[in-house]
Amino acid sequence: MSSSGHGTGFASLVTATLVVTAAANLSPMLVSALAVQIQDDLGIGEAEIGMTVSAFFFVGALTSALSGRMVERIGPAAGLRLSTAVAGAVLVVTGALGRSWPALPVLVGLAGLANSLGQPAANLYVARGISSRRQGLALGIQKSGNPAASLLAGLAIPTVGLTIGWSWAFVLGGLLAFGVTLGVPAAGRTPPGAGRGGAATDRPPVRPRPDVAVRLLIAVTCSTCLAAMGSMALSSFFVLSSVETGVDEAAAGILLMAGSVVGIASRLALGAGADRASLSPLDMLTAMFAAAALAFVGLSTGSEAMLYAAMPFAFATSFAWPGLFHLAMVRQNPSAPGAATGITLTGNLAGAVCGPLLFGLLVEATSYGWAWSFAAITSGAAAALMAVTSRLIAHRTASGRG
Repeated sequence: MSSSGHGTGFASLVTATLVVTAAANLSPMLVSALAVQIQDDLGIGEAEIGMTVSAFFFVGALTSALSGRMVERIGPAAGLRLSTAVAGAVLVVTGALGRSWPALPVLVGLAGLANSLGQPAANLYVARGISSRRQGLALGIQKSGNPAASLLAGLAIPTVGLTIGWSWAFVLGGLLAFGVTLGVPAAGRTPPGAGRGGAATDRPPVRPRPDVAVRLLIAVTCSTCLAAMGSMALSSFFVLSSVETGVDEAAAGILLMAGSVVGIASRLALGAGADRASLSPLDMLTAMFAAAALAFVGLSTGSEAMLYAAMPFAFATSFAWPGLFHLAMVRQNPSAPGAATGITLTGNLAGAVCGPLLFGLLVEATSYGWAWSFAAITSGAAAALMAVTSRLIAHRTASGRG
């Protein structure tokens, strides 16, 4: 396999990370997309749907730091294969045994192990196998796995959920994940062009440590935690919110698919642009968080016309920033991108735990309008914190203390 980042080597690497990321995130996306049917079948409300989605990210948040160190030891390809194997097993079992409220959140929570393994492994896979000149594009493609999972989940509404039942969507998704496990190629042992100047590292460090100070990584973690609250509220409740606004359930599924396509296109465009842009990925994240806040304000109006107008901006911003975030971690921490991702991913996953849970509780206590307003507030706060953190990291890097 070529590690130059060109030709079939580049294509095989990024395709593997894309499909693994999609498989690892399919479980909560299916819950969100098929929420109307799950609610009717199990007799639960928005709060229970939020808790079920949050369980996935809660387990991931608990295990991501350990998983990051683990994949540094076992290697990225083994980490990706383990991720899809876990995802496939849990999806199949969920479809077979998850037809009760206590069982569903437990099984969806176990699927969080797949995500906490897959994200650090995918970043390390890109860092070791792809030139730094194309890592932005590679990570943009890789992180399109999340909206790709949402697209598949939206497609499952009319094709599986409304025909043979929502549980079959989980079984079919699990079989797909098992197939992905067999298609992960080996990755290089050293990161070509991982450094800022593009020089290859001769060998991986014996005890990998992030290059950025831990306290600054924690600040990044807090910012992405706030941003992820809005992101996961969008993916978890967009269908239910659209139906509440007056959109037909099948049409809401199509809107979710369209939003997912917008999110994928945005991640690819931002990833390719970040490889050439003079603006740092952290500064780009600040702008995206601020734009997402405005999109959530539009959704909070409860107007069907505003829903159609704000939807593409919400998915293009709140749904599209993870690629830039992971690119920032890979570039700022060339010595140990997997370990750095394991630390900062805790914030993403913690926000993904709190977001759907608090959103669901707010909907039941107030309305979707107030819940979307809450998402706007958290996204705005994320932008402010990231703006400060980006300046501190840039200063410390320039002074050689990062």
